[in-house]
Parts: sequence; structure tokens; C-alpha cells
Amino acid sequence: MRKSTVLPDSPEGLLQQLLIIFPEYRAGYSGPIHDQEPSFHSVLIAFSTSFGGLAKTASEEQLRSFGQLVSSAVEASGLLGNAFGTCLLEHLHQIGALQALRPYPSKAAREKTSA
Repeated sequence: MRKSTVLPDSPEGLLQQLLIIFPEYRAGYSGPIHDQEPSFHSVLIAFSTSFGGLAKTASEEQLRSFGQLVSSAVEASGLLGNAFGTCLLEHLHQIGALQALRPYPSKAAREKTSA
């Protein structure tokens, strides 16, 4: 049974969760990708550009925690679930992270990947 993950209620909260799961992302994070207020989509677009590299060196615990976050977001749907689907999951193959992450998210989240 999957452990329940508390979902962020703001883009800033999402960024904080990503930085907790992947502290090494902080070194490469250069700020929002737009001059506008951050959105779930803009946070995940920026993150996805780094996730290909992060996934190759991430620990199993990091990937498991991230898989739980992804699964919870997809299952909750809404803006956060949509952002994970369109900004990350649909591009896992393109960024070279599909195989690393595939064992960890739920079936519903895996179905959103473009393999």
C-alpha cells in the first residue's frame, strides 16, 4: 500500500517539496522560468529540464518519494495533476528518465507517460 503524500497547495510549496526530495536540484535551480508569478506548470517545466540528470543519480528513496508525489498529484487531478502529466510524465522518455522513474509511480501515473 502506498504511503499518503501531502500535496502542495501552491507552486512555491511544490518547489519546496522538490528541493526536499532532490536537494542537489537547488544548485542548478536558477529561479522561475517566466517573469510572471510561478505556476505548477512553470515549476515542473523548469524541474523537468534537470530531472533527466537527477534521475540517473537519484537514490531509490528519492525516486520512491518522488513517485509518491507524482502518484498523489495525478490521482487528485486538478492543476497539479495536469502539470505533472503535461510537463513531466509526457516527456520522461525525451529527458531520459522513463526507466529510472517507471517502477515508482502508480499505474494511473505511468499511463500518462509517452513511451
